[in-house]
Amino acid sequence: VERAGTVRAGAGSLRGDAAREWAVARQWPQDTVHALCTVLRSRGRTLGAVTFLRTANRTAFERADAVYAEDVAAHIASALDLAALLPGEG
Repeated sequence: VERAGTVRAGAGSLRGDAAREWAVARQWPQDTVHALCTVLRSRGRTLGAVTFLRTANRTAFERADAVYAEDVAAHIASALDLAALLPGEG
């Protein structure tokens, strides 16, 4: 959340049990080997973060994926921000 942009992470060259341990240590499904995290921000406020995960049968996240994730995060943050403005929701 403190970083300015989207962060990509991966199990790298880890395989088998080591890759599973990497994923489980982060509280992700055990078959996760690629992750992309971006911050949910609206009106200058940080509302949280969203994480996208991929398994080994998918390619690692690339810059185009990060751009798309940032767009999705902006939509999520806007929806959360607007929902908080509803009576009884704040």
